[in-house]
Amino acid sequence: MTFLTSTFRPGPLLVIACIALLNMGCASTTEDGDVNDPIESANRAIYDFNEGFDRMILKPVAQGYQKLPSPVQTGTHNFFSNLDDVVVVVNDVLQLKVEQFTSDGLRLSVNTVFGIFGLIDMGTPMGLPKHEESFADTLGYWGVGSGPYIVLPILGPSSVRDAPSLIVDFLIHPLNQVSPTSATVALASTQAVDVRSELLKTTDLRDELALDPYIFTRESYYQWRQNRVYDGEPPRVIIEDFEE
Repeated sequence: MTFLTSTFRPGPLLVIACIALLNMGCASTTEDGDVNDPIESANRAIYDFNEGFDRMILKPVAQGYQKLPSPVQTGTHNFFSNLDDVVVVVNDVLQLKVEQFTSDGLRLSVNTVFGIFGLIDMGTPMGLPKHEESFADTLGYWGVGSGPYIVLPILGPSSVRDAPSLIVDFLIHPLNQVSPTSATVALASTQAVDVRSELLKTTDLRDELALDPYIFTRESYYQWRQNRVYDGEPPRVIIEDFEE
């Protein structure tokens, strides 16, 4: 199991390595209506490597992390979520989502200043909900197709459109500004563990129920990205294709 976030940090490829499954469904279509996996054999080999990495390292650490006091886990999660909101706000602008930009910008400011650098989520109780946006979502919003499916080492599911977008998100993300590199690695690794801990039950269920976890992961990734691109309301034609 490695499921990619929309944020990337070269060097410590562990950056936020699991987020994509958080809102996954199980559709079998892309934004264009077809799953496109022309290098499936290579993708499966990388997928198997990622699963081994997760099984031996990331999952056990995440299981240990879950034993920490709940306030520690909540504060850690809120802190990194607040950092991610910087990427969200920039992509709000790129998508010309004025109302969402206003809400997300205010949320970021409130949580940073009054929430002690995001450790406390002050925005949600104030009616400023958490949104998720990345540069891949921005490209999809403006009509750029996902292209063939690819699996990245450690980072997991992606596509020809989404993989390069990670670099843009990396350049925007506050972790890119952290120095020295060892501090960046430590923060990125902590965020990856935090995210992985949230997915333990989900991936255990996947492994128990899916006949082919690779296919389930691939199709779930496309459904998740499709929902992100269309803000949870994909075109009717895509829904009908899936239902058939």
